Formats: sequence, C-alpha cells, structure tokens
Amino acid sequence: MGLISRPPSLLRPLRVKRLPNQLSLRLFTQKHPLLLITRTSSPRPQLPYLSQPSRSAFVPRQTARFLTTENKNYVKEQVWLAAKWSAVGWSFFLLGVVALYGINQEVLERKTPSPDEWSFFSRNHFRCANAAVKPDHEYTDWAQVATEFRRCLERLENAEIDGKGTTPLAPGLDDIRGINPSAFDISEKSYAWKEGYFQVVMQCARASEHIDNMVLDTSRKIIFPKDVVVGPSNPNPRPCPPGAESAPREEDCERAYAPPETFYLKVLTGLGFSSRQRIEAALAYANWLEIKGLNDSADETYKWAVDIAASALPASDAVINSDTSILRVQEATPPSPNLLRAATALATHRARSGNITSALPIFLSVLRARHASPIDIAPPTRSEYRPISVSDPTNTDIGAFINIIKSLFTPPTYPAEPPSGDEPFLRQPASVPDCTEAELMLYIGEILFATASPGREDEGLGWTKQAVAIAEHGVSHNDVLPESRDKCKACLETGIANWGAMVTKLLKEAKPKPASSSWTSWMSGSQSEDKESQWEDELRAVEETRMNLIAQGINSKLAAAPQRTGTFIG
Repeated sequence: MGLISRPPSLLRPLRVKRLPNQLSLRLFTQKHPLLLITRTSSPRPQLPYLSQPSRSAFVPRQTARFLTTENKNYVKEQVWLAAKWSAVGWSFFLLGVVALYGINQEVLERKTPSPDEWSFFSRNHFRCANAAVKPDHEYTDWAQVATEFRRCLERLENAEIDGKGTTPLAPGLDDIRGINPSAFDISEKSYAWKEGYFQVVMQCARASEHIDNMVLDTSRKIIFPKDVVVGPSNPNPRPCPPGAESAPREEDCERAYAPPETFYLKVLTGLGFSSRQRIEAALAYANWLEIKGLNDSADETYKWAVDIAASALPASDAVINSDTSILRVQEATPPSPNLLRAATALATHRARSGNITSALPIFLSVLRARHASPIDIAPPTRSEYRPISVSDPTNTDIGAFINIIKSLFTPPTYPAEPPSGDEPFLRQPASVPDCTEAELMLYIGEILFATASPGREDEGLGWTKQAVAIAEHGVSHNDVLPESRDKCKACLETGIANWGAMVTKLLKEAKPKPASSSWTSWMSGSQSEDKESQWEDELRAVEETRMNLIAQGINSKLAAAPQRTGTFIG
C-alpha cells in the first residue's frame, strides 16, 4: 500500500485569522507593545515623542492631533480678522465720541458765546459751567457750577495764560478757596474779553450765593450742607439721606467757596468796567445784603449804584438830588437809563424796608422823569419790516434751507456791544405800552393804598387799575420786545393780585356792623350796603378780567391771583 501524498496547500502552516480591530501595520505614532521600554533590549527604535498617551498601553488607538498646519493657518487668519475689525470698531467709536463732543461744544457756543481771545480750555470751562446751570424747575449742582467758573476765572486772571495785560490792584493778597480777592485793571482788553470776564465774575458770585450754607470736607474733598456737620456748633445735626456719604466732622470742614462779596467787589473796585456793569454788580450785591438781613448795608450799596449812574452824567446835580435821590424833572437834561434803574431799585428797597416816606417821592420823580423824556423816533420792535422781493432767495424755502446750512458752517460771532446806559433816556411812543411805567404805578398804588386813611383808598386802587390796563395792553401788543413782554406778564400777575386783594379788603370793611335802633345807625347801614354792592361789582370785574386772560392763554399763574393777600407795603 502506497503512501497517500498530501496536497501542497496542506503542507503550509495554518494562519491565524486576524481580528477586525487589529491593525496590520505598527505605526510609530502609536504605543505598540514592541515600542514599550522593557528590561530587555528591543531591536526596534524607541520613539516616544511621536506617540500620544492612551488609557491602555496594550490597546493601540489612533488619535488626531489638535493643532495641525491647516488649523494653525486658520487660527492665524481668525486672530488677524478679529484684531483688524476690533481696531476699526474702536476707531469709529472714538471718532464718534470726538464728533459728538464737538457738536455739543458748538451748540453750547452758539447758546452762550465766549470771546475768541480766550484759550480752548478757558472757553471749555465757560461753556460747561453755563450748561450746568439748569432752568428753575430742574436741579442745578451749584458746587459743580462754582468749580467750573472758578477754573475759568483762574485762567483769566493768570498773566501766563489768558490774563496778559491785566494788573492786580492789590497784589500779594492770600487766595480765598483758590480765588484771588484783588480787583484787576482790565482797561487794555477788548470789549469781548471784558464782557466775558464780567460774566464769569458775576456767575461766580451767583454760585457762591447758592452754596453759601455749605462746607467742604477737606479729608474727602466733598461738599456738605452745614446742618449735617457733626460738631459742637451743631449739636443736633440733620441725618444724611440714604445712600449719601457719611456726615463730616466739624474739625475737617472749612468754607466751601469764596464769599459773594469777593466777586462783587472785583467789579465795583476794578478798572475798565462800564457803568452798566458796575451798576449791575452793585444792585446784585445790595440784593444779597438784603437777603442776609443787612438792610443798612444794602441801602448804602443801592445808594452806591445811584452815585455810579449819576457820576457818568455831565451835570449830575441838575438831574438828581444827591441827598434824597429824588430826580429833578428837566427837559434840557434828561436822566440816563442807568440812573432810572438805580433810583427805582433804591426806592423799591426802601419800600420793602418800611421807609415809605422816602420811597414814594423817588417813585413819583422817576415816573415824572420818564414822562418828561423825549420820545424815541425809531423804537426797537419785535421784527423789522422787510419788503418782499420775488428775486430775493431768502423768501423761498430753498433760500431758507441754504441759509440754515450756511449758518451751520459759519462760526458764531460774539454779540455786539450794547448801549452803555449813560445816554439820555428816550421813552416809547404813546402807542407802545411801557411795562416799566406799569411797574412803577403798582408800587405807587400799593404805597398809597397802604398809607391812606379809611375811606380814601380809591387813589391807590386807581393807580393799580391803570397799571393792570397798561400791562394787559403790553402782553397783547405785537411791537413789544420779548423781554418786555415777560415783564408785562409779571406786572399783570402782581397787578391783578393787588387789585383783587384791595377790593376784598374794602368789601370786608364795607359790610354792615351790628345795627342799633337809632336813626344814625340806620343811615350808616344804608350807606354800607351801597358800598358793599359797589365792591362786589368791582370784585366780579376782577374775576372777569382774570378769567378772560386765562382763556387767552396768557399765563396760567393768574389762576391763583385773587387768592393772594398781604401784598401791601406795611
């Protein structure tokens, strides 16, 4: 029996079937068992920096790298785009802030112009300070206003900045809260510089009046009211509102700002100011003294204003009595507007102080002087007449639009110099109502009514009714300037209030008293009834006048006018 030969394929060794999860190639980027460092020497090279860690050294796993050449280029591109667009965005934001700031400054400059001679920072402080002053119905941070105006004043009085050509009249004085108390000689400066400097000084005084009852905490540089300071001089301090800073100690506090008289005396004793500016400073200073209760000092300051106005006239003795301040009525030498204004302010102060015997002659002399003054041939009107021309481009909408565009690119000019006030006074024509005369008549009517004996109050009532008629005509007149119309509104409010209060008082006095059985009592009772009926009709006339003015929309304050009482002097 022969041997059975095996097929050739059976002579080969059997191969083990590979599992599907096993790799046929051993990559250098994997931790293969042959690449592991062992005690025995391995014939293959050890490349640990090409491998990635794995949870199991015996189970090889392919893991992709996080940062490849393509990823690196992509990241670089994205970083460059982010940086570029961030730079573009911040550039536009900064340019927008600068543009907004410039537009805001341009609006403020047109609202409150500043002299071109001032430096940029001085004009900036001036504009920001004026912008911080809010209307009466809004809150104004007077500490901020005072700080901005003080910085502007420091630059204007500094010879190295904007004060070139100015000279202090009393050098060497110690500063008061950063303010040089000395007056300056500004005669060499232009009108715009002088007027701007005058406005800054007067606004500093105004801000000082508002923060006169405040102190500065030197430890924290914060301004507080005096009534919250903790110290021996204030045993019962007012608590600070919730969320505010804690109350300061008295030993850490000092005056917050220079006193108002520091600024007023800069104008009154300085050189280079006009009579109008000095009189305005004197009247404001006297009003401040009157508020503080210093009536004697206020009277002297009002008299000082009258002397300043009289000294500017060529023949002051022929116009006013220097002792009594009563004006002399002479057509050859009419008084000046400054003198009329100062004399009226003096008489008003004396009337408020109770010195009626001195106030009434001054009021009457001022009224007579105004009536005796020459008439102004060309009085200022609300709008000048301009003939209409077809070829005039300003009469079309396109021309008006072009003018508006031109005004946006034209820098604002500083206002022209107003009249000095030392020229002869010229009164308005009879057709144009003068509300200043109505104001004088109201004062005269109050004094005559308050000082009249029983049964003789008709004269004061007549002056008041005439003043109301003039003020009512001035409110509705077209040729009255806006500032004069505002004065007419104020006179109308006060006049109607005085008229109603006077009639109410006379009506109470006219009511019949408890009658007796005598024939004389019966006759007096009959006369009282007639008087009572007369004053009732007068009171209805006051009410009708008030309601008509309210219906016309002249002023809503007239709604409470007849309820006012105690308006009479004395």
